[in-house]
Amino acid sequence: MMKKVFFVDDEPLIAQGLSSITDWHNYGIEIAGSANDGETALQRIKEEPVDLLITDIMMPRMNGLELIRRVKQIHPRTRFIVLSGYEEFEYVKVGITLGIENYILKPINIDELESTIRHIRGDWEREELNMFRYEEDWRVLRSNILQRWVLGEIEGQEFKHRAELLGIPLNYKYVQALVYRIISQEKPISRLYRLHGLSEECGVIAREAISAEDEVICFPDADEDLVMLYVSNDPEHEQHVLENVPATAKRISELTGLSVWAVSSALSSDFQGVQDSYKQAKQMFQRYLVSGEDKIIYMSPSFIEAEERRPVVWDQEEYIKLLIEGKPEPVVEFIESVLPGAFQSSVIQRSDCLNMAIQLMLSAKDMEDRPDYSEVFAALARINTLHGLIQHVISVVQRSLANRENVQQEYSGHVAILIDQVKEHYAEELSLKTLSQKLDMHPNYLGQLFQQEVGLSFSDYVNQYRIEKATQLLIHTDQKTAEIAASVGYIDTSYFYRQFKKYAGVSPTELRHMYTK
Repeated sequence: MMKKVFFVDDEPLIAQGLSSITDWHNYGIEIAGSANDGETALQRIKEEPVDLLITDIMMPRMNGLELIRRVKQIHPRTRFIVLSGYEEFEYVKVGITLGIENYILKPINIDELESTIRHIRGDWEREELNMFRYEEDWRVLRSNILQRWVLGEIEGQEFKHRAELLGIPLNYKYVQALVYRIISQEKPISRLYRLHGLSEECGVIAREAISAEDEVICFPDADEDLVMLYVSNDPEHEQHVLENVPATAKRISELTGLSVWAVSSALSSDFQGVQDSYKQAKQMFQRYLVSGEDKIIYMSPSFIEAEERRPVVWDQEEYIKLLIEGKPEPVVEFIESVLPGAFQSSVIQRSDCLNMAIQLMLSAKDMEDRPDYSEVFAALARINTLHGLIQHVISVVQRSLANRENVQQEYSGHVAILIDQVKEHYAEELSLKTLSQKLDMHPNYLGQLFQQEVGLSFSDYVNQYRIEKATQLLIHTDQKTAEIAASVGYIDTSYFYRQFKKYAGVSPTELRHMYTK
């Protein structure tokens, strides 16, 4: 939060010149204004409080010391720097009594002024820290700084400064990241537990297994995972940490009653390389799914899949027949038998499962008249278990079957013509105005008729149909995104990206990553 400074000097050039004497924004300070006498300054400060007041001593109407005395009565937290054209011991004594930060002689020594500002800035930060220290806000502040650090979103000097204020240890050579994901099928973990309190509990558990010379930094990240950074000056400490991971995960599971998925990274010999260590651990969650019923799942840096990867074979023709028949029970039974049966390990490649799951869902969505692909893809990144994936597939397919039942209807002749035009010419420019001329109807009336029967505006229907076609091309071809955009009627690629995100729920790139050809 920016602080405010106000300047007071009976010499206008000095009052105005103080604003450019240093880079105030560099110290997190913005200029609130200036005045040429104490009376005017007091009125201004009454209206708009300031954090720092820099004032001359000898001024008409009200001198600087009286101004300081009056301001302290209404805003006790304001800080003061006094300026004077000559050294006067009596003024210094009074200023000290009033609690001024410094007494600077004119002409102003810029180095001395900046040194004083840095000192005041440090005091402000310590005051803010003391306000946070025993409150939840302090934990949030600390967690936010640590999240920015592991993501590489904070400069080294800024982090060092913040770390000193927040009690984050930096004087270690080695760092190792461990990330614990608590698996909840029903609600986000933050809805079930106070994440920062849970993180502190985990810190207590983790410290039991390390030496007094080492330290562990615990915090929840943006994905609601519990991150533990073990720091040490001993390269042998990695083995002690890894031996303790299952026990720590077990304690977390006991605290929450939920399954815990623990992932550790390789030891980094560069303390500044914590971003790579954290990234390595987080990538494991993106690459795998939990398929077993184990309460504790642990993946070390040397993790190797238990079974050899092989193509998943399933009877797609039989599945399509079941979808065409449209009876929910046999379709659900097929999904429940084919997905679990294809994967036997307790931890499996996410891409293998997602490919199969997406094929099952798209086979059903493709039979809808107006498929909504956002429900297929948007939830996939948040799924951690094979069980959760199966439930998602069943839910999407059941809704798809229900939609087909509800949408079996006849459109009026004019609306049917519009729909046929979209299906045949979606890659071309389509205008309701142009089509209405061909049908000899007013475009507003035709648009209202289409909205009433289809449930979408004509432009929304065209966009949704184009995105449907683009989705198929992204999944089943290696065409570049720009080529796909043009082939479905979007000349402007950036507009295509916006429309795709709007209708599919994910970007074209994200969809392709989710679905490996």
